[in-house]
Formats: sequence, C-alpha cells, structure tokens
Amino acid sequence: EDVSRMFQEKTCYKSPERKSGFPQFRLQAHEPFPLLCQKIASDWIDSRNYRYADKAIISSFILETYSSIENLVDKFPPLDIQLCLIVRGLLSSEVLLVAFKKRYRVNYGVNPNLSFNRLMAVPFRAKDVVADRTEFGHPDVALVLTHLSYYYSGLSDLQLSQCFNRLNDEETDPRSIYDQWILYEGEDDLPTCIEQWNGVNLKDFEQRTRYLFPTFRYNMLVINYFLNHFVFPREAKQFPFKLVSSAWDLSSSLRSKIITGFSGTNDTQLLLPVHIRQYDLPELQKTDAIVVNNLLQPENENYQPLLINSTSENILNK
Repeated sequence: EDVSRMFQEKTCYKSPERKSGFPQFRLQAHEPFPLLCQKIASDWIDSRNYRYADKAIISSFILETYSSIENLVDKFPPLDIQLCLIVRGLLSSEVLLVAFKKRYRVNYGVNPNLSFNRLMAVPFRAKDVVADRTEFGHPDVALVLTHLSYYYSGLSDLQLSQCFNRLNDEETDPRSIYDQWILYEGEDDLPTCIEQWNGVNLKDFEQRTRYLFPTFRYNMLVINYFLNHFVFPREAKQFPFKLVSSAWDLSSSLRSKIITGFSGTNDTQLLLPVHIRQYDLPELQKTDAIVVNNLLQPENENYQPLLINSTSENILNK
C-alpha cells in the first residue's frame, strides 16, 4: 500500500474487502519495484529470529544480485540458506516484477474448463481467453501466478469442501490449524458460530454456505493450504533426471541398443565424437548455398542497433 501511494501513476492497487485477503496489485513500470523489494525483504527478515548483524548480511544477499552465497555458508543452517535463495530469486531476479506486471484474466489465470484438468495458472491470450495447450516455462513464475490467481478469484465451494474435509479427516491437530486461519480474519468479519473448530459442522448446509465458506473464501492461509495439498503436489513435480541426448550418446559405452542419429543441418559436425563421420546426401549438398544466397540478399545487408534499455515501443517506432 505504501508503494502504491508513492507511485500512484505507476501502480494499480485495490484494498481487499477482508483482512485475510490479498490486495489487487499491479506494476505498470519498473520504478516502484526496488522499493517493493526492500519492504518485502525487510518484513520477511524481521519475521524471523535473526541477530541484528545477521539481518544485514541476509538483506545484502537478497537484494544485491552479485553478492556471493559464501557469505551465508557456515553461518546459517541449510534450510535458512535455501529460503534466502528463494526470496532472492523472487526479488533480485525480478520474478515478482514479471508476475506483477501481468494482468489477471488477461495475461494469466486458471483455466475454468474442467476437461483441461489443470489447476495451475496458464497463459491467457486476451480477456478470459485461455491460450490452449500452453503453460509457463519458468517454474517460479508459474508458482507465483498460481498463488495470485487464487488470491484474486478465491476458492470455490468444492475447493473449500476439499480443504475442510482434509482438515477434519487427515490432520492430527485440526484445531491449531483452524485457529491460525481464524487469526487472519478480522473480529468484525467472523461469525460467532464458527469462532471455534468444535462449533464447525461440515454437514450443516446453512452454516457451510452462509457462514463458513464466505468467511474463508479469500483467506490466504486457506488458499495456501489448498495449493499445498491439492495443486502443487500433483502439478508442480520436479524430476531428478531430464531426458535429453546429444551426438555423444551415439558412441556412449552405456547404450544397450543400436542408435541412429539425425541432424537437419551439417554445421554441428565439428561437435561430433572423433570416430563418427557425418554423411551428407548428394541431393542436399546445395542446401548450404541456398541458405548463404538468402542471407546475402539486399534486404539482409543492413541492421539497426538497439539501445540496452530499449522498450517494445521504441522498437515499433523505428
């Protein structure tokens, strides 16, 4: 809110209707982002029990791109270092900048089509028009935009039912989790009948639809609970190996079957293993000359250098 107040013309901000909700926020320029990073880093560091000197070290590591991780090694536990790396990636690597510059339901959102069978955020082509069969390639961007999508849209009745059923059936201490959700709500927004976990009756249709679900629909902790148990475990998996191969796999001693290699161009033959020769088909030997001839056409004999900070508008104006 402070950032939007200082940069009113370069940000869009709308306060949430409830204390537990997330504000609608969008960056329209890069200028407010450094201040936003400082405030996020400061709030995150203050929420953790670090010594004053350690806070300065962590702040420097998070906000300065060229600071070395050696400053943290042997001073903090591995888990803390991992968290610092995550926050640094979001801030210094400008993952949050990319996310906050996008418009919800215009550039990204959750596909409402049930046959799509995906709950994470995907790219949109226009207002409420999903880009078919596409997803965000950068995992951090996908995670952030998924959080924002659900913070803005809230959870459906079915999704809230999943959360409360899991809380009731699978958690060992549902009361403490529910109490944390309650603390996020304002006192004026909390109906008396659901102040305590013991008073919640999931089979009571009126209580569920009139009090329970409207109260927690935009609660960030409940949304995080839903994402952590029903979305990310299924759709945000990481695999230890990536299935790729190169020319060197043709001569690998680990291969168990005969392998045939194919390349559409012959300019990578110098990268082949020494004992492998590339065979160029006679009828395709003229291909190189055709490509060179196309490159030497008059329309390709000039170029316009771009400034380092060129924007898309500058490029279009040229």
